[in-house]
Amino acid sequence: MTPNLEQPKTIEELRNWFKANGYEPARTRFFAGVDVKSPKAFGIYKNEFGEFVVYKNKADGTRAIRYQGDDEEFAVHELYQRFQEEIINQQTRWTAGNQKSSSYTGFYSEEREHKATGREILLAIIAIVLSFILTFVFLKRYQANTGKDLQVLILYIPLAVMGLTMLACKSFLRGSSPLRDILSLPQKSKIRLAIFAVIIAIMIAVFSAGGRSGYYSIGNSLYYRAGNDWYYYDDDRFWTPAYNIPSSFTDSGWKDYRTTENYQGYYLPFENTDYYEEWHADYDSSSSGGWDHDDWDSGYTDWNSDW
Repeated sequence: MTPNLEQPKTIEELRNWFKANGYEPARTRFFAGVDVKSPKAFGIYKNEFGEFVVYKNKADGTRAIRYQGDDEEFAVHELYQRFQEEIINQQTRWTAGNQKSSSYTGFYSEEREHKATGREILLAIIAIVLSFILTFVFLKRYQANTGKDLQVLILYIPLAVMGLTMLACKSFLRGSSPLRDILSLPQKSKIRLAIFAVIIAIMIAVFSAGGRSGYYSIGNSLYYRAGNDWYYYDDDRFWTPAYNIPSSFTDSGWKDYRTTENYQGYYLPFENTDYYEEWHADYDSSSSGGWDHDDWDSGYTDWNSDW
């Protein structure tokens, strides 16, 4: 399901939001109004001094404090935004797992000698076509989520997956195994296949170094990347679309919101703008692919980072 975009401002509102949208704390490990002591938990609560504390208990049991102060709305905002990020992570990981399963299940059977039936041939053709389509769709969603321009990889990777699927289907129809068929290839074909695999791996590594969504800064100028779109914080203290992006942007310019001057209140958070809501809503509606809160797996969460 796609959560509504009306952001809660108090701990009680956040707790009700979780409940209304079907997100059980025991499953998601996000707790509103509870100081959880066990590992692997996000939460917010009000301590005995009247301060609002936003925390993360990591896998090893250590606690990272995201915020501690008297601003309840800001504290709730921090946890709510982290939860929205985790929804995207859950949807992406779930989609990737389902696509991998649907692309390859059933084609690595035990070796057997038989003549392929018309139905088996039709299933093999469908699997080959689907391997390309599913891989292409997954990469498009990955590109939209991270803002990385995959360029030629958006075509080469699906073609590579389709080639591997064709090999697997051929083995299936012959009652053989893919590994045996690969090992039986002529030496020159093995070398070409290895070179192709290395080229794809290098291209993935190069393009993976591209930018990701979030805050970027050069000097005193602040930008936000939302997928493939850029926004600039102008002199009138508003976020506006940016069309002339400095070529020197790299991952080294990426900033966490709390490590920029935004945290001291000099900037309006991009997450509070209509631009962010539109981008987030578009991604949710296009990427969930049938995922809902019952598919939540806390094992997908990164429990080793500070946030």
